[in-house]
Amino acid sequence: MIKFDKSLVSKLLVFEDDKDTQTAIKEFCESNGLIPLRQQSYSAMKVLYSNIDLGGVLLCEAAHDSSEGIHNGFDLAVRIHRIRPELPIFMRREDRDDKEDLTEEQQAAIAGVYKLDNMDKLLGMIDQFLADTEYPISLIRRIEEVTTSSLETTFKNCTVKLALPYLVKDKLTYGDIVSLLPVQAPWFNGYMMFQSEEEPMIHMIEAGKTSVDSKDVDFRDVMGLLSEVSNMAWGGLKTRLLSLHPPDFEERNLIAVPITVNQYKEYISFGTDRSQLCFEYTIYDNDHNVEPVKLFQKFIFNIKWTPEEYRAADENTVEELVESGELELF
Repeated sequence: MIKFDKSLVSKLLVFEDDKDTQTAIKEFCESNGLIPLRQQSYSAMKVLYSNIDLGGVLLCEAAHDSSEGIHNGFDLAVRIHRIRPELPIFMRREDRDDKEDLTEEQQAAIAGVYKLDNMDKLLGMIDQFLADTEYPISLIRRIEEVTTSSLETTFKNCTVKLALPYLVKDKLTYGDIVSLLPVQAPWFNGYMMFQSEEEPMIHMIEAGKTSVDSKDVDFRDVMGLLSEVSNMAWGGLKTRLLSLHPPDFEERNLIAVPITVNQYKEYISFGTDRSQLCFEYTIYDNDHNVEPVKLFQKFIFNIKWTPEEYRAADENTVEELVESGELELF
């Protein structure tokens, strides 16, 4: 698995009734820095309606929620994905370890499939998708909500869809335009990037999908639009985080780290091996006149990152639900 500067655990919500399977999953989690949590209430969905610090969900084909009228794990995965799209869902199957026989909606909801006799595959999927390994899920939700709102404001009559957030260790850039903005809070100090391709953005502007003048559009308009998105996204996120800030917090730039860019190789380095937290947004024209725009948002906290302090300031914690009896540790 990806190794980080600090050893942080991640919490998985588990829907498994079979005792032997529960034991196997518990042993797997203990061996890989994960904490399995089991839903206690009659409704499998109840805890997922709250903003709690989870890294992902483990389901099986037999999982169900009678109170919600859900009778199998595949439909439960779809429901979970609708209300918590940032959580990767890993499905345990009995007879196969792929999704090819499932509906398109079910495949989109499930991050990956594994069998109990091949837990190495589950380990690989967790390494790939489990953003909470280093980043609290409540911070991820705030980023997604604010950025989606900013994009919906910027692009008129368009639909914004999100892919699962993920971590990358490489330093490659996407597309041919990049917006880079310093970001700072009590718990982190680093940069936020937006990356996209120029041509699809130009077509969006020319189609009147933005507030930019649609005549004589060139790269300067695209760069200005991407800068506007960056400022809106960070401004909104900063406002959301202010409620958690200590009252005496002031922004200070005490440390500087060189940023190096190789435009020919599409490579950017922030002077650290820390992973980047990545979000992928696709913007669809509701009138179907323009090709979709793909936008990548990346955070690299290369100067400071103290997630334990963020978790202490965050108002939503799993520990409170465990103490109340809503959840229980395996």
